[in-house]
Amino acid sequence: MITMAPQGTREKLIAAGLDLFYQHGFHALGLDRILDAVGTTKTTFYKYFESKEALALACIERRDERWRKRLPQLLRERGGEDPINQLRAVWSVWRDWFDDIHFNGCLFIHACSEFPDPNDPCHQAAWANVDALRGIVRNLAEQAELSDPDAFAQEYGLLMQGAIIMEVIDRRNTAADTAGRVGEMLIDRYRVVTA
Repeated sequence: MITMAPQGTREKLIAAGLDLFYQHGFHALGLDRILDAVGTTKTTFYKYFESKEALALACIERRDERWRKRLPQLLRERGGEDPINQLRAVWSVWRDWFDDIHFNGCLFIHACSEFPDPNDPCHQAAWANVDALRGIVRNLAEQAELSDPDAFAQEYGLLMQGAIIMEVIDRRNTAADTAGRVGEMLIDRYRVVTA
């Protein structure tokens, strides 16, 4: 896949912010490090963002926008048109993500942790992604005619988030496979049995 270099200073700030916030955290990372990566000044930065937190929010929203589009594409590519196979494909996507040398957990989980006030715009933007993830799972559960798609999405979503956290903790690239086995039990539990 070819990725285009960001155009314009604002886009360069978001691109650098996405990379650096993900690797170093929102609060630990100083603004100067971002400015150095982009090759710009504070004066220029403040033309686009009123604060580092405003840049953080733009980065969270950008990652959310991309992930909402990309995850369903990956699930279709790996699972085909069958919604159950797409649900199973989550673990293949997670496994590849966890195996990436740059894997450092989930930007949205980091944001919720570093901006713990549920009224903080960064927390709300990150929470919206977690909610959208559940929505993707719920939609697949409905298509698969699983019983109680809402409950299934809550449980499968929790399993997805938990696998990310476990992989951050143990770094053995086994969390996706373990979660996949538990996920299969959830799918079986919610299948509608027709006589």
